[in-house]
Amino acid sequence: MTDRFDAVVLGGGPAGLTAAAYLLYARLNVALVSPDLGGKVSYPFALRDIPRRDTVWGAGLVHEMAQRVSAELTHHFQDTVDAVMHLEDGAFRLTLSNGEQIEGRAVVVCTGVRAQRLFVSGEAEYWGKGLSYSAVSHAPLFAGRNVAVIGGGERSIAALQILIPLVNHIDYIEARPQPVSDRVNAEAVLNHPRVDIFRGWEVQQIVGDEFVTGVDIVGINGEVRTLPVEGVFVQFGLLPNNSGVRDLVELDRDGHIVIDENCATTQPGIFAAGDVTTVFAEQVPVSIGEGAKAGLSAWRYVAANKIQ
Repeated sequence: MTDRFDAVVLGGGPAGLTAAAYLLYARLNVALVSPDLGGKVSYPFALRDIPRRDTVWGAGLVHEMAQRVSAELTHHFQDTVDAVMHLEDGAFRLTLSNGEQIEGRAVVVCTGVRAQRLFVSGEAEYWGKGLSYSAVSHAPLFAGRNVAVIGGGERSIAALQILIPLVNHIDYIEARPQPVSDRVNAEAVLNHPRVDIFRGWEVQQIVGDEFVTGVDIVGINGEVRTLPVEGVFVQFGLLPNNSGVRDLVELDRDGHIVIDENCATTQPGIFAAGDVTTVFAEQVPVSIGEGAKAGLSAWRYVAANKIQ
C-alpha cells in the first residue's frame, strides 16, 4: 500500500525547510523529498583577501531550520520527484526517481532553479573561488575589482546594473545573445565607460591560481586573449526545476510556477515557494518568507479537507 501523507514538501532549501517546519509545527504527517538539507546556502564563497565564509543573508537561520526539521521529521526521502499525478479523490501521487511512490493531500513545491553553465575548463574548479552564478548574491564582495560577466539577456543586463557602481571594470562577454524588453535601458548600461563588450567571442576556460585570475576567450578570427579579472559572473537565465508538476500547474514563459499572494498555484492542493515560482529574488530571506506562506497555506488546505 502506498504511504499517504498530509503534505509532501519537495526541496530542502530555505523555502522547503521553512514550509516543512510550519507543517510539522501543525502536527501534520509530513514527508520531505530532497537529496539534502540546506540547498545552495551550504556552499560558502571566498575571494583573495576575503576568507571563506557564508555570504548569504539568512544562511544561519537556514542551518538552524535544517537542524530543527531533521530532528522532527520522520519521513525524509533523499531523492527527487519525477512525476506528480492528481488522483480522483483530490490527493496526489508522487513518483520518485528511484521508482518509489508516495501520496499527499497537499504538495508544496520548493525545488528552486539551476544555473545554466558554460561547461568549460576551470568553471567547476573556481566555483565559489571567484566564480559566481548570482550577481545579486555576491556583487558587493567585488567592490573595486575587475570582473567579467558572461551571458546575453535580461539577467546579464541586471547583473551589469548591479556591478557598475561597485567594481572597477567589467568585461562583458555576450556569449548567448538574447532579446531584452527594455532596449533603451540596456544600451545605456552597455555603453557605460566601465564596460567593455566582447561580441563574437567564445569563452575557452576560466584560469587562476587559488582563485580566479582571468578568462581565456577566442574570437571568430582565431585570436586568443586572456582577460585579467578577479571575478566571473555567469549570468544566463535560470532554469526552474518544475519537471514534476509542469503538466499540472500554470507556468510563465520562462518556466516559473505561477502563484498567487498565498503561494497557491492554479492546481488546488499544490503550493509553491522560492525561486521556482514567479516570486523569485535569488535571496534566502525572500525564500524563507515565501516558504512560511506556502506552509501556512498548505496547513489551512489540509485542515479544511480533513473536516469536510
